[in-house]
Amino acid sequence: MKSFKYPLLILTSVEIEEIEYIYNLRRFGMKLDLSVMRDFAALLGNPQDDVHFAHVAGTNGKGSVCAFLYEIMKRKYRAGIYTSPHVKRYTERIVVNDEEIPEEYIVDFVRKYKATIEKLAKENRNPTFFEVTTALALKYFSEKNVEFAVMEVGLGGRLDATNIITPDITAITSIDKEHTNVLGKSIEKIAKEKAGIIKKGVPVVVGEHKKKATQVIKKIADMRRAMYHNVNQECIYEDLKMELGGMEFTLKTPKEEYRIKTKMIGRHQIKNVMVAVRMAELLQENYSITKSDIEKGIEETKWRDRFEVKSNEPLMIFDASHNPAGARVLRDTLRDLNLRDVTLLFSMLEDKDVDSYLKKLKGRVNKVIVTEINYYRKMNSEKIKKIAENYFSNVILIKNPCEALRYAINNEEKILATGSIYLLGELESCPL
Repeated sequence: MKSFKYPLLILTSVEIEEIEYIYNLRRFGMKLDLSVMRDFAALLGNPQDDVHFAHVAGTNGKGSVCAFLYEIMKRKYRAGIYTSPHVKRYTERIVVNDEEIPEEYIVDFVRKYKATIEKLAKENRNPTFFEVTTALALKYFSEKNVEFAVMEVGLGGRLDATNIITPDITAITSIDKEHTNVLGKSIEKIAKEKAGIIKKGVPVVVGEHKKKATQVIKKIADMRRAMYHNVNQECIYEDLKMELGGMEFTLKTPKEEYRIKTKMIGRHQIKNVMVAVRMAELLQENYSITKSDIEKGIEETKWRDRFEVKSNEPLMIFDASHNPAGARVLRDTLRDLNLRDVTLLFSMLEDKDVDSYLKKLKGRVNKVIVTEINYYRKMNSEKIKKIAENYFSNVILIKNPCEALRYAINNEEKILATGSIYLLGELESCPL
């Protein structure tokens, strides 16, 4: 098979040059400007107008909320879900009723619209990788007659490519400092960017509790006459039981009482469940979603590499947290499960706050195995090792991720692989 620049592109088709073409659009970088996205979508026939949507933003938790709501809606409707990034295959990003978008559809899409993309590029209005991927998802959902699709924001919200949709409901899961060079250095500025997905008259469900963030979100919701629902004020949970196999708890909302069972682990997932349940309840006004649909949808949700136990002997957990806020909830989950002396198998991308991330795990981690992602935005492993040595006495460097994983398994250690979803994708492909 041909070797490509982006090794996470794992496909079986021999005709994947077209998909590599989409990857190469990364050279245009990231663009927070909706004008090109709107024009490109118009040239595709505005497929976003053919589908009903939920739109989810947030620093952390948005992927989990999307997964929960998708599973709920899928019980009664032809449903789609659009998330990013992928773990192993590009096709994971776009799913309809549990089937990933076919490679052949992507190839046909690129062949059909390549000239359009290049025409815009010649006008210095080049669509980016994420814009083209988002347009691809919208077109696919339209052509597959999807009745309801859940869309995850890529970055921020106000100027994110996904923000050309007009959803039936929106959600903002959490607000923390990340991508401050793009979204702003204060919680208030970041909240304003994420609240940019709020549409006139469209309800918004919020999982954030920090006053500085919620005041901004509430103000924007009021300005747009969008009903504001904060789960911290509207919901309570009781009788929590948490173990490595999952969680159970009773959830009380303004409308109903549920007995929740979920494979997703951690108190932060309770908040994500609350957001998804309140979204589903508000959608009940126009959709035939029942209490049973909600409970069973939550129970059946699997969201890859979110504190996912890959094996019990030795214990091996994959977690996609990649910022200090994610490290905080990861630390809390380890505490709730009484897990100590964990071996961290770790790497990160160059634009992440490695120092703050590792500092928050001090006390729960016994040993750190630093490795290096085979990805163009990787952080140098030697640099990571030096930072890790500020907080942990036992730090070793094994640059190859598969060799690092084999070393940890052979020593029968409690393994926690984390720091980047790109690292987890590589580890999942390791021959063991």
